[in-house]
Amino acid sequence: MTPCFFGTSERQLFGIHHPAQGAERATGVVLCYPAAQEYMLTHWAFRKLAGMLAREGFHVFRFDYYGTGDSAGEVHEGRVATWVQDIRLAATELQDLTGVQRVALVGLRLGAALAVRAATEGLSTAALVLWEPLVQGDAWIQELELLQARRATRTLYPQPESPLEVRQELLGFAFPRALRDDILALDLAALPAWPATRTHLVAGAPRPEYQRLQERLESTGLPFQHHLVPEEGAGGQESALLSNRILQTITTLLKEAA
Repeated sequence: MTPCFFGTSERQLFGIHHPAQGAERATGVVLCYPAAQEYMLTHWAFRKLAGMLAREGFHVFRFDYYGTGDSAGEVHEGRVATWVQDIRLAATELQDLTGVQRVALVGLRLGAALAVRAATEGLSTAALVLWEPLVQGDAWIQELELLQARRATRTLYPQPESPLEVRQELLGFAFPRALRDDILALDLAALPAWPATRTHLVAGAPRPEYQRLQERLESTGLPFQHHLVPEEGAGGQESALLSNRILQTITTLLKEAA
């Protein structure tokens, strides 16, 4: 692994390049993290996936969005449009570092939605892999708020909240109103345009929003495949996010796309 900073001096982003091992492929892979509330849970899986892809000859690049992790910026400066631009910068950085001709994107949860937005806004991609994607922003926020409510019931002195109050943090991470509004506006199945590149949706369990997205894309005739990869002996969303079988499936799909 080779850590680096990229972007501009005013907006430095932190990234890690995993060099290809053995015969190099002409396609590189940019990994797009989920939001901060899910970052720590999935960090190990991203590192493992990067290593698996590197051993298959891919140059892989993972990075922290502006205002998150080791990148510059404050948490309250994070916005969807900013993070979409960060993906574009990461793809350019990977190509500059390695000379790969094409770039595939793998995005998890919010990272999947950001990857789609980057592709719809002009980033040329060899393939899109949407891993447990956020399809509807409001549904994702409801999930986080439910987890927050469950956590609150386990505290010694839970604090009542007004039903009209908008939380400025969720699960211990800042969640400013502007970012919340950005995410509430996300709906992949309602996008007026969709990247023509082949798209794979990979998930550990079926969800209604995945079916809605599949029906939307199939109606347009765009290349799309939904891969259901249950983990043996596991259950729940957390298990799906850490599924070895899903990592293996993603690796195989990218080998086929390359």
